[in-house]
Amino acid sequence: MTKLLLIGTSLFIISFTTLFAQWTTVCGTGNGFVDNFEVFNSELYATGFFTNLCGTTNNHIVKWDGSAWQPVGTGYPNAGHQLKYLGNHLYFVGYEPTTTDSNWVYQYGGTDFFPVGEGVYLTNAVSGGSQTANLYALEEYNGNIIACGEFNRVGNKAISGIMQWNGSAWDSLGSGLSGNIAGTAPVMYPHDLCHLGTDLIVAGNFQKAGGITVNGIARWDGTQWHNLGAGFNGTVYGICVFNGELYAGGDFTLSGSTPLKCIAKWNGTSWVDPGFRVYYNNSGYYSFVHTLKVFNSKLYIAGGFDRVVEGTTVHLGQAICAFNGTTVDTLSGGIPNKEVEAIAWFDGDLYAGGGMNNSNSYIAKYDGTASVTEWNDPISWTISPNPVENFITISGNLTNGPVSILTLDGKFVKSFPAEKATTEIDLSTLPSGIYLVQIGNQQRKIIKK
Repeated sequence: MTKLLLIGTSLFIISFTTLFAQWTTVCGTGNGFVDNFEVFNSELYATGFFTNLCGTTNNHIVKWDGSAWQPVGTGYPNAGHQLKYLGNHLYFVGYEPTTTDSNWVYQYGGTDFFPVGEGVYLTNAVSGGSQTANLYALEEYNGNIIACGEFNRVGNKAISGIMQWNGSAWDSLGSGLSGNIAGTAPVMYPHDLCHLGTDLIVAGNFQKAGGITVNGIARWDGTQWHNLGAGFNGTVYGICVFNGELYAGGDFTLSGSTPLKCIAKWNGTSWVDPGFRVYYNNSGYYSFVHTLKVFNSKLYIAGGFDRVVEGTTVHLGQAICAFNGTTVDTLSGGIPNKEVEAIAWFDGDLYAGGGMNNSNSYIAKYDGTASVTEWNDPISWTISPNPVENFITISGNLTNGPVSILTLDGKFVKSFPAEKATTEIDLSTLPSGIYLVQIGNQQRKIIKK
């Protein structure tokens, strides 16, 4: 294979031996699960249950500049759940283990986090238990910040489960959310938010939205709440729009009478199997999808599972995989003996964070640029000159053409006939990214960084 690295305006050709896609441990020590990543000001921020990560003492929030972890201000006294970059600001929400009216949405001020507006409160909170005024997710909708979690009062206002910040105060979205999905623990907790067109989608464990039965997922059109089919028989932890379609992940196994395994796609009228399922092979383990995110035209799925099934084909895939709309990539089998909830694309790599329980931490990165198998050079061709500015020249036996430029996920960018021994290709219009040069069915890599 040949690797080309763009430095400034030049492409340099570097030869190397076999290199396969792989996971590299970034941090293998820490005292708590890593819940969430967010990229802000060219640094990777992380939050979770930890107060020590890779030897760095912190208060549940850290940042990574690519070489070292650093605490972020005074952090947050309790475990964090989500960091979110909205409207040029970084926001944060987390857990609240007490029964006092003391949980807030926080905004990052450059050195530390400060509360936004009034605090949230849960009337029937259980001190020291799991049912407290926890906040889980943030999103922006119609110019307002939306926050969801376990609460039924905001300041002195009766607001249930979901609220919007108008710049000066928190307000409700209709009558909000209530109840829990039948057969689940009697705790109402909306867990994730996203957009579907001009609508806001909220998902988690709740039975009703605006007084109508929704079973874990609901749509807000700016004025009123709507259901999305039958909803689910279990908690929805993550939602995301991919290729214009809404996906949901959780611990559910049914939508109405439709069988599912932790992942589903909305087809406009009902929830359907998206063509793959995830679960633990050991039925005694808790199978779930926690996080769905889109990077580089792929949907990434993270949670607790070790099997990925497409049709009748069963793949070994631990905690994380990717879907291109047609097939699933298990990302070299995933991360052995770990569960993953935090995922982000940072500095050209996929980062995954988690652990195995709330008392340990793990962060790894995936070298997606090494995902093409070794080329044995049966047709003897070269790329020159070195360095290259704007144009590459491919020379050799090109009878197996044509020559094509592809993205890493296999989408064609440009294609050229290879009718002569030398072919010149203009790369000056390509945006920065990772590309493949393909001649017939043989592939070499171009990395523009």
